[in-house]
Amino acid sequence: MNKLFKSWPVALMIVIISACQSQVEKVESPVSNKYENEELVKIYDLIDKRGSKQLLPYLRHENDTLRYEATLGFGSIQDKSAIKNVAFNLNDGSPKVRKAAAYALGQMKDTAAIAPIVSSLELEDSVYVRQQLLESLGKVITQEKLRQLQYWPLKTSDDKQGLAWGLYRAGLRNVHDGISVDLAISLLDSSNSYMTRLGAAHFLGRSRNLDLKGRSGLIIKSASKDKSPFVRMASALALGNAIEPKSLDALIAIAKDSDYRVRVNALRSLSKFEFKDIKTTVFEALDDVNVNVGITASGIVASKAVEEDLAAITSLTKQGLPGRINATLLGTLLKLTEVKQPIIETIINEYNNATSNYYKADLLGALGNSPLAHEFVVTKTFAETNMAIGTAGISALATMRVNENFPQKLEAPFADIFKQAIETKDIAMIAIAGSVITSPELGFKAIYDSAKFLTEVRSSLELPKDIEAIQMLDRAIAHFNDEEYVAPENEYNHPIDWELIKTIDKEQIVKISTDKGVIKLRMLVNDAPGSVVNFIALAKSGYYNGKNFHRVVPNFVIQGGCNRGDGYGGEDYSIRSEFANLRYEEGSVGMASAGKDTEGTQWFITHSPTPHLDGSYTIFAKVTEGMDVVHKMEVGDKINTIELE
Repeated sequence: MNKLFKSWPVALMIVIISACQSQVEKVESPVSNKYENEELVKIYDLIDKRGSKQLLPYLRHENDTLRYEATLGFGSIQDKSAIKNVAFNLNDGSPKVRKAAAYALGQMKDTAAIAPIVSSLELEDSVYVRQQLLESLGKVITQEKLRQLQYWPLKTSDDKQGLAWGLYRAGLRNVHDGISVDLAISLLDSSNSYMTRLGAAHFLGRSRNLDLKGRSGLIIKSASKDKSPFVRMASALALGNAIEPKSLDALIAIAKDSDYRVRVNALRSLSKFEFKDIKTTVFEALDDVNVNVGITASGIVASKAVEEDLAAITSLTKQGLPGRINATLLGTLLKLTEVKQPIIETIINEYNNATSNYYKADLLGALGNSPLAHEFVVTKTFAETNMAIGTAGISALATMRVNENFPQKLEAPFADIFKQAIETKDIAMIAIAGSVITSPELGFKAIYDSAKFLTEVRSSLELPKDIEAIQMLDRAIAHFNDEEYVAPENEYNHPIDWELIKTIDKEQIVKISTDKGVIKLRMLVNDAPGSVVNFIALAKSGYYNGKNFHRVVPNFVIQGGCNRGDGYGGEDYSIRSEFANLRYEEGSVGMASAGKDTEGTQWFITHSPTPHLDGSYTIFAKVTEGMDVVHKMEVGDKINTIELE
């Protein structure tokens, strides 16, 4: 959620050949993807159906391509009972099969994979397989055995890449220590490869519970001077784990980096410092040339500003900043000011004059900062027909309810509001209101006489379409009945259309026309056939035409494909997760999900490398043109058409 393509020479040959034919005999470009091979179709169909037992014989097939595909497939199935069978292929004569086995074992996320991975490392002669083994070891290693990763003797300098990514995968699971930190910092050195530096920087930036105080020197150098913006932005994030004066000074300078994504991450790290020390930089960033920087800065203002900043924020709200930023600042004013009614009236007036439904949604979010605004928010939540507004409204009411100054006299009325929201049977209302009433500290058990309304609504919902609402209702029912929550199973319900798959070229380009410009994608049909055929079928039907990008997270993703426009939409089917051994890079296109095997219509495009998504979200396409458009996208921007080229 795949690398390069070079199809033009083939296309040129086809054009030349075609020009030599008569119109009657005109030769069309042949379709070419690996699923012309019927055995591969059988294997992938078993993977799609999670037919682990039926797939096992292919692990020993005489054809190494079939062994490879079956072995790799266990990275998607993730059947822990198959660990021994998959581990056997670490001894395969084909390096690609061994690498697939190493990847699949890491995907199992089980400590039983540690021993075979370590044993294979001692004998493996392929650097590419060793890199994969080291990275996969990081996915399964325990704190007690961490030294087996840290002290594994590197055979070549290329092995450093595997070590860096192994440390990163372990760090994501909070498996690290001072040795890991020292190793990662050393791997930031410019003499190491880009992938090595990137893995090390992400370890330092994303590992949980790291304290890098006193170790910031080389990280500052990386964040300031590395030639790759992707390494700089990850290292800038790491400086948020090194709260000390020289990190502060460095981040203030880095917040002016030429790449907006580095600026975004520098601001995120600056948010860890005292607001008085960063406010000048943050306020300046609100008017950055890239709106994502301003959005990030406004979030910091909302979380860090204090009463003495009211005048400055008030002034900023009068400068015509983009709607999302302005709404956040207005919400900040409402939170900080003692006399709230004038601010509430200002926001309501802004709402009534707004033409964008997404700006209206943001303004309802701003009103969530004071329970005094609840009557207006309740009215709009249940009266507006636009689902993005309704979802924002119930979210604002949820925010009000958890406000530390929430008035006791409103407890019963809000209980009725959340009950009403759930009884609408709207999936977003259910998911959001359900999360509030299951909070033990809010005491809804004592307010509701019965939880019967939850079971009645639950009986009206169906998998797979209502998966998120069902998940929350089941949690709420378990909470009120003092029972253990059992996650619902999303059964197989949408077979892959193999006939359509066979018509899709392995270099198929898709053109997305948007309000901001054109984005072109190359479909990765060989890696994610189920997701590709699902996307193409929807695109051909015109499903995506006119829909919005409903979610934009600065230096993370833009997301679209929701038929409701609020992120809770989908259709009455789901497709399987397809975890090929790919990395989320800049411009990777992935399937959104509510958990494994729950994907449907929504998808996203990444702004930059996001390796924490690797192996957990399907990657099915790659941006080939229009990344500048992706970087300009804002919430509410429209997808006009999606067409095959």
